[in-house]
Amino acid sequence: MIRAGFAIAPGWAARRAATLFLASLRRPAGPRSVPASHGTPFAVDGPVGPVAAWSHGRPGDPAILLVHGWEDDHLSWATLVDRLVADGYRVLTLDLPGHGRSPARSRHGRATPIPVLAAGVAAVAREAVAIGAVPRGGKFQAVIAHSLGGTATLIAATEMGLMAERFAILAAPNHPRLFAGAMMQMLKLNPAQVEQAYAAIEAIVGRSMDSLYLPPKLRDLDAAGLILHSRDDRTVPLKHSQENAAGWPRAELRILDGLGHRKLVSDPDVQAMLLHFVKSEAPADAYGLRPDAA
Repeated sequence: MIRAGFAIAPGWAARRAATLFLASLRRPAGPRSVPASHGTPFAVDGPVGPVAAWSHGRPGDPAILLVHGWEDDHLSWATLVDRLVADGYRVLTLDLPGHGRSPARSRHGRATPIPVLAAGVAAVAREAVAIGAVPRGGKFQAVIAHSLGGTATLIAATEMGLMAERFAILAAPNHPRLFAGAMMQMLKLNPAQVEQAYAAIEAIVGRSMDSLYLPPKLRDLDAAGLILHSRDDRTVPLKHSQENAAGWPRAELRILDGLGHRKLVSDPDVQAMLLHFVKSEAPADAYGLRPDAA
């Protein structure tokens, strides 16, 4: 339908392709693990509606923020939340705009481009200061983020004031064209139609896709970083994390295998790596991980 629409109303077709790309689908309902350490819910004003968030653990404990990936929600971190709380951390989770319990309401429907996701992360970070989870003017002990949530987290850190002692980023794409291109291929658009759709995406977002390319931004990120990526990831190519690591002076890349894209979040060995990273007093010492990065 969209492809045919370019012959009749190319402007409409381009905008339709753009909004399809920018709108997330809700995760299907079904049995999910929930943290045993029941969180206290709160909400903050976000760019396209309220952002739902939860606080786990005791006041006064060092704070960690967990950010899920595209078309996921805060429950993806259930096991890690409990492990962190048991180790003496206060853990904040959120549903990104347009995900889980966080609605997305704008003149572009449910569109939630990367800057909107990043603004949601930044809003929760500001509220963390307001509720006393993070000292005023202070930093999270760590932020751990997966996939496009990692991209949004790094945009929030480099453009929107999100601060942390260290960031753990799991398989984050570094350019929106990765998924935009896949969508346009699925729609079977020709090169001219793709360029029209890209222009419509940029009109909705209010900035170019190239302006969201991560590596140049990471050069000035003065925080320790751990980047994890599975070699067999078919959703986000390994080169994205390699480029991110090359651009980030204080980041270490660890290449894993056999975990694909989503299993990184729930794998017990990966969680052990993340716990070590969070607790390490010398993050520059490669976090005690096996130095197998290519």
